[in-house]
Amino acid sequence: MIQILLRRFGIMLLVILLQVFVFNHISLWGYAVPLLGIMVLFYMPLNVGRKSSMFMAFFTGLVLDAFSNTPGVAAGAMTATAFVQYPFLHSIAPKDVVEDSVPDMDMLGKGGYISYMAILMAVHHAVYFLLEAFTFFNASDLLLRFLGSYVLSMLIALSMEMLRSSKNR
Repeated sequence: MIQILLRRFGIMLLVILLQVFVFNHISLWGYAVPLLGIMVLFYMPLNVGRKSSMFMAFFTGLVLDAFSNTPGVAAGAMTATAFVQYPFLHSIAPKDVVEDSVPDMDMLGKGGYISYMAILMAVHHAVYFLLEAFTFFNASDLLLRFLGSYVLSMLIALSMEMLRSSKNR
């Protein structure tokens, strides 16, 4: 049990460090910034309850906010995404799967896992950029930032997931 908790904490720490020291310094044309803190939620096991998931997401978001100078934006986006993630994951997960298993391409299938990632990332990015802008005044700029960051984040997340799944085989 302790080993599982340490592994999950290590994954969370790795994602935070990558976001803070690598991905926060990438900005393509001022619109596309990869936001991969959401990947902490991708590796949340099925048996974690909604409250625990939301607490973990909030804590991760607070740490990202502290190092990214975005007061409350990442925490709000991560918490909102965790709120959506729990029922969505339980609706698409097979009923005969072990409760402490982590969603991956083997469990959900490639298409299912990619759609799971795409929907959670879309929710996260939408909430993140709406909280950051806190206005619809410049909707075209908001849309460009959302789309650019979403596409870049999805490409990086899918690449990381392909590396992880090929390493496990």
